Amino acid sequence: MKLLTALLLNGLLLAAAGWWLRREFRAATPRLRRWLLLTLALRLGLTAIAGYWPGPDARGVSYWAQGLTTDFWANPAAAFERWQSLTVHAHGEVMTTHSMSNTLFFSKLLGLLNLASGGALWLNSLYLSVFCYIACWELVRVLSQVFPTTPRGAGLVAWLLWPSVLWWSAGLNKETVLVGASAGLAALVLAGVYGRRPVPGWRLAGSVVLGGLLAWVLFRMRYFFALPLFGGLVALALVQLATGRGWLNSRWPAQAGTVLLLIAAGGGTAMLVGGRYLEPSYFSLEVNKNYQHGLLTSQGRPHLVYADWQPTPLGLLRHAPQAVVQVLVRPWLGESARPLYLLAALENVALVALLLLTFAAGWNGRVGRLPVALVVVLVGYCLLLAAFIGLSTPNLGTLHRYRAVLLPWLLLLLLQNDYARALLSKAGLAE
Repeated sequence: MKLLTALLLNGLLLAAAGWWLRREFRAATPRLRRWLLLTLALRLGLTAIAGYWPGPDARGVSYWAQGLTTDFWANPAAAFERWQSLTVHAHGEVMTTHSMSNTLFFSKLLGLLNLASGGALWLNSLYLSVFCYIACWELVRVLSQVFPTTPRGAGLVAWLLWPSVLWWSAGLNKETVLVGASAGLAALVLAGVYGRRPVPGWRLAGSVVLGGLLAWVLFRMRYFFALPLFGGLVALALVQLATGRGWLNSRWPAQAGTVLLLIAAGGGTAMLVGGRYLEPSYFSLEVNKNYQHGLLTSQGRPHLVYADWQPTPLGLLRHAPQAVVQVLVRPWLGESARPLYLLAALENVALVALLLLTFAAGWNGRVGRLPVALVVVLVGYCLLLAAFIGLSTPNLGTLHRYRAVLLPWLLLLLLQNDYARALLSKAGLAE
């Protein structure tokens, strides 16, 4: 039964991936088509490396996932009820977590995937990485369709070529699921909000179902990353609807002001009705817990330290600007001679250079052609995530991994101005 199930599921997954690749290759423009196979080959190569040398997190979550799969085959009828528990049994050991544990949810996802992979870590890594690639490619394609005056290479670099984003989303990591789910959800929403072609009813229904599934996965994996994105996407849809109906002025002050008002209203409502997980006091408690743990595990290595640390909402707000900056520049060159720190520092140099280029473009009125409402949403989302990551993650290695979810959105902003277009054009990525 196990073998038959695995063969059937693997056949379906491979057939679906092959169908998608063939469809995308035929539909892509010649200039975009050449990047399809190249970026896919690059991702598969890195996935092979990550699968051959899995990190401790990948091995740990696979360990518990195998326990869930074993429970399933031992008693399939009771599997649904057992999997709702906050306790996981594996190899005689027990893990007990809280209801919003992303480790528990990730273990459940892998437990399901084990039905196809048979528990092979490298195969799970491959399937997750391909899922992430498909979602990222769909977003790149949607961006090129709905924003044709924006450099196509901005999306390619941001989601498929930037080193740390590619590395952390090409293996058995939570970031692989987070990057893929957020990209897939954004692709569906942006196509619906800014697309000009009418969508058949069956396709709209499918998009709603798929979008709901991706939103649920994103929320359960890391809800404090998901909620700001949800709020921003809803605000974009409302602004575009109001603009199309003639209820809202299309000039930038009205667009930007309305987006900010909607996001503020949505955030306030969420904190009022969202329960303890959205209360500022709970947020401060969790940030402080992660910060203190990160300090303990980072001794002897470069890490973030905040003077006069106060784990209160106002105290965190005071350190937020410093946290945003440190997420973008640490580690800096010369901070450590370790290879991984050096590579991260070199990436940070490139990131700071793009930031300076963007400021220069803005100063000279060459900011690009993305809709103002979308720019406001992305700026707010990037600042919020950078502040949270910087405050809760003093360990620079973990910080570098967490920010892989943030970087694509920031890079889209930094690479869509006219000056960046010139750089992308030299690299053959502008069109």
